[in-house]
Amino acid sequence: MNHIQSLKEPLSTDLVGAKAASLSALFAYGFSVPDGYAISKGVLEFYSKNNTLPNGFKHALESCLITLNSRKIIIRSSAIGEDSDSFSFAGQLDSFVVNNKTEEALEAIRNCWNGLKNDRVIAYENLSGKKLMEMGVVIQEFVEADYAGVTFTSSPYHADQIYTEYVKGDGEQLVTGKVTPKSFSVDFTLTPKDELPFNGVELIRLATTLKEKYGYHIDIEWVSKGQSLFFVQARPITVLRKKKVHWSNTNLNENYPTPISPLLYSIARDSYYHYFKNLAGLLQIHNSSLRKLEYDFSNTVGIWGNRLYYNMTSIHNILSSSPLKAYFKDAFNKFVGYSEKDVAQVDTSKSTSLIPFIFRLIRLNFSLEKHVKSIELMVDDFALNARKKGNNVPLETLFYNFLDLRFNQWYRASLADFFSMIHYSVLGGITQKFYGEKSVGMHNTLVQAIPGLMSSEPLNDTYDMVQEINNNNEIKAFFQSHSSMEVYQEIQENPSYLQLKETLDSYLEKWGFRCSGELMFLSTNYIEEPAKFIELLKVYMAQNAQDPREVIAIKDRERRRAMRHFAWKIIKKRALLFPISFVEVGILNLSAKLCKQAISSRERVRYKQAEMYYYFKTVVKKIGAQFKEENKIEHIDDMFFMSYKEIGECVSSSTMFSKDLRPLIQERRARFSLESENKYPENFTTNFGERPESIYEEVSFTGDFTEYNGLAVSGGRIKARIKVLESVLESPKLNKGDILVTKQTDPGWAMVFPLIGGLIVERGGALSHGAIVAREFGIPAVIGITNITEILKDHDEVILDGDLGKIIIL
Repeated sequence: MNHIQSLKEPLSTDLVGAKAASLSALFAYGFSVPDGYAISKGVLEFYSKNNTLPNGFKHALESCLITLNSRKIIIRSSAIGEDSDSFSFAGQLDSFVVNNKTEEALEAIRNCWNGLKNDRVIAYENLSGKKLMEMGVVIQEFVEADYAGVTFTSSPYHADQIYTEYVKGDGEQLVTGKVTPKSFSVDFTLTPKDELPFNGVELIRLATTLKEKYGYHIDIEWVSKGQSLFFVQARPITVLRKKKVHWSNTNLNENYPTPISPLLYSIARDSYYHYFKNLAGLLQIHNSSLRKLEYDFSNTVGIWGNRLYYNMTSIHNILSSSPLKAYFKDAFNKFVGYSEKDVAQVDTSKSTSLIPFIFRLIRLNFSLEKHVKSIELMVDDFALNARKKGNNVPLETLFYNFLDLRFNQWYRASLADFFSMIHYSVLGGITQKFYGEKSVGMHNTLVQAIPGLMSSEPLNDTYDMVQEINNNNEIKAFFQSHSSMEVYQEIQENPSYLQLKETLDSYLEKWGFRCSGELMFLSTNYIEEPAKFIELLKVYMAQNAQDPREVIAIKDRERRRAMRHFAWKIIKKRALLFPISFVEVGILNLSAKLCKQAISSRERVRYKQAEMYYYFKTVVKKIGAQFKEENKIEHIDDMFFMSYKEIGECVSSSTMFSKDLRPLIQERRARFSLESENKYPENFTTNFGERPESIYEEVSFTGDFTEYNGLAVSGGRIKARIKVLESVLESPKLNKGDILVTKQTDPGWAMVFPLIGGLIVERGGALSHGAIVAREFGIPAVIGITNITEILKDHDEVILDGDLGKIIIL
């Protein structure tokens, strides 16, 4: 039996222990490691039984020691099971530095074996519940180190940093605590490289490279001699540090602006599970990565204060499965308006090959239109059946049709989000290259006035309806002299208003669900409150709103001029190398085209999503009417306080426990009301598994601050008075030219854009719907100014600079 093997050979943990196998892996990866050998556990087993060494062992040891090029050697314990991702016996087992002589080496080997019974090991075994029974031994050249230390690729104190402790001389002083070590933490985005001690820059580079090869965070023991670095151990980090979870609702506030009901949360939570997992499958992320990320797919969102939050840690973990992980994380952060760079805690990107991945992206981009049309047809069919009178399609079938659409078919729509994010980021990179600090304004101009944008169509129909009213003096006078409810009733009942009734009914059926909180089951829309739409028509009439098509045509000409200006800038910059400029101009045009197509597709599927959610809401209410008639619930909207699984079980009589729903719903309503009062910031961090009742940070607005900065999303500069609105249903407060200030916008807010002169939004990103529509109409807009709805008050006068992302209170 070969009892001694070179560390340069592949070694098994089960045979020689974790330390020796780790050193073998370090050699295989090409890192500098002091030369040496590993003695298998079989030698200790033989010695324990026979109280003597195996035949030939001493001679083999002598032969190995001759090859080691050092006066001293280090004999190190390498127990079977000492280092794992759960426990590490680091510092508990013994190492000995001896002269490079056979008898001294043999004595040190016996002392390592005896270390299995030392007090430190026994104490740690009692603490961990893990017992060490077998041991290999490592023999290595001893390096007379200038410095020695340990580096954690994820700091015990800050997960986003690399932490190093070091001492002068050998590492024994660090392990025994004889010397207080020095330390440094490194985040290269913040710390200049030349500030690191000794050859720390190279140390961090090598540590980061090794972490990438392992695929998880490690702690590395090392020694430094001159300019040479030697790794002498690498193992999984077992420091007891609480895992952090990063939460953000900056973008989700647009879709879910108020506390969401239990039904909506149950759908949203499972929707995002399928959304990200199906998208990863479409991108052909390797199956091994998908399996490792099951927890993250299941926890991409959470709920705090009954408001939906992204679990950014899980989402970044998922994005880390892509070969283009850094680019995708940056693009996603910009897409949702998240400020942290990277909060991932796992990395499985090595499993997925880059070249096939890129070709898959290209194929999916070409099939985007096909997927969008497919989901549009599916939603059309669902909405048609949900609108039908009578019971042509059973309610339970419609209920599950919606769930199938949202969970299993919506991956087609997810591609529109994905490519909007990617192409917007690519176009931004091209613009940055040629415009530098002034790139934001040009970038936004290039994506304004997108042809056929879905968000513009209801505005056009509203404007046409207003013109129809204005052209009939009788109807116009009635609008001006009666309340909105009286006007709506007159339109419905007066035969002379038949044409307007048909126009209004057609509009409400097609666009009436597009309103603030259009995905919220507890909110109302223009279909449910048509008098609110009459109020909006009155505002259009009073403010003499401009034809949206004329405004967009002007912005389209601006966009075309900007494209020509950009092209000439590229050509002039290249001068004698002008042939290259034609390629770059072509790339610019292609990027802008793909970006506009993706954003347009995203708006189309968002319209279909709102339609689908509204008609699902009507289906749930019809089921609720049946439940109420059967005396299962007191109110129809009690349904929204059940999960979709509970409703399905009640419909099919398959509930596990038979119970009266009324006490359950009553309790949930009370708890919902209490929990909704808890306040949480837009972005915050919790320890894994902890759930604080409230971590809202009170903000004081006292002081002389008059200038605030946010994200510039639509260019232009305007001086005007502001109006703070919570909902688009408050649009009668607006005067033409006012600057609208609100917490977040969704597509329903587009209805008031022809009336406003500027837009300030507390939350969101460059691809939020408010930003997109603001660019359509050339309205200066700034997004992402924390608490701005509390800082500004109605009638405050401000200067809004949409090019610089700045507002100044006058």
